[in-house]
Amino acid sequence: MKLAILSDIHGNYIALQSCLKHAWEQQVDAYLFLGDYLGEFPYPKKTLEVLYELRSNYSCFFIRGNKEDYWINRRKDVRCDWKNGNHSIMAMLYNYENLTSADIDFFESLPISQRIAFDGMEPVLVCHGTPFANNKELHPNSEDFKDILHKCQENYIVCGHTHIQGIVYNSEKKIINAGAVGVPLKSPHKTQYMILTSDSCGWNPEFISLEYDVEKVIKELHESGLWDLSPYWCRITQHLLYTGEVSHGTALFHVMKLNGYKDPWYNIAPSYWEEALRELGIDQ
Repeated sequence: MKLAILSDIHGNYIALQSCLKHAWEQQVDAYLFLGDYLGEFPYPKKTLEVLYELRSNYSCFFIRGNKEDYWINRRKDVRCDWKNGNHSIMAMLYNYENLTSADIDFFESLPISQRIAFDGMEPVLVCHGTPFANNKELHPNSEDFKDILHKCQENYIVCGHTHIQGIVYNSEKKIINAGAVGVPLKSPHKTQYMILTSDSCGWNPEFISLEYDVEKVIKELHESGLWDLSPYWCRITQHLLYTGEVSHGTALFHVMKLNGYKDPWYNIAPSYWEEALRELGIDQ
């Protein structure tokens, strides 16, 4: 049994297609998607069309990431704070405005974790962040790590969210991170996914890292108009694709630590963005 595990696409359908082509060539038996399907890239419907078509033709499992909660919560509250935000929030608005009610219904139907079991094989618990919170990291340094492990009956836990591929914890219970399809950390010019293969001893991960057409992705950031709507967010995206360094969360956190900064995260003034990105070494 071979399972293709894909997480954190973030709307990078070009990277997604590269991963799926490779997985198909490996003759995988099923596809597991761990959430964060959209977010940083244009043409979100192209990503969803790929996923919907795959779902129609192959065995697929889908988990809800923390990104999906933004679109779900936006629909529930049309007066939410980021409805008419500035450059800081326009990538989220761009994605939301390109979604249909059926798309958001799909997101809302997804669990944040799921026990996957095949006959004669050890069950696998899959999630985006942790099995109990899709916006938190599953890592030995986290305060509730031991408590989470104690609550999980499964010996194999597969997650995403951190965008860093690898074995997170290797003891009686193994925690394995599939990395990120769309914007992986520590892996410039690459897209990532994982193949989980079963044998008599359990499940064995194979971490896949592939080169793909990053320049086409950057070109579409500009041609789509998303760069003009959300220039600072797109600069972070471009820098991350080229260097594998500085996540969007890290950049946002850096802005909010600047001297004199008081605004909410969705209303950051351009001067603060410019200062933060300059200090982080993120060029135009």
